[in-house]
Amino acid sequence: MSLLKYSNTEEKTIHVNSDVYIDSFKKKIQETLRDFEAQSEIENDTIKFKRIVRSTTHSGQNKIEAMKLVREGLIRIERIDSTKIRIFWEVKLDAVLFLSVSIGLLIGLIAGFAGSMILISTIIGLLFSAIMYFVGCSIVKSKINELITSSY
Repeated sequence: MSLLKYSNTEEKTIHVNSDVYIDSFKKKIQETLRDFEAQSEIENDTIKFKRIVRSTTHSGQNKIEAMKLVREGLIRIERIDSTKIRIFWEVKLDAVLFLSVSIGLLIGLIAGFAGSMILISTIIGLLFSAIMYFVGCSIVKSKINELITSSY
């Protein structure tokens, strides 16, 4: 796994015409992405999606919008043969990396101002950055896997 991308592939055996299944899968994915508040476009057998983070005037809504971690990616569906298909998805993790580093810096600064030595506050900041990155990655994985499985 790359530090800035999460990708996965799944093969599925189907019992109907693969072309019909692929078309219905694309429609279901686009509906799910619309509910997910993401813009999507289809290029051949690839669905590219992007979630736009909006700036709103409602109190607290900006913070909720900024915390949405699944922002951009693609889903590709290919026909292997008449009864098998392959679904490939890839999600960018740059928002997760940015948020985890920001949280790590904040925790490190708080530890530094609390009277810790520079080395200890740096270690605490790096530790929290790593923890937050892996927590964010697991959230992204569960969200995108849920999105894919809900469209079967």
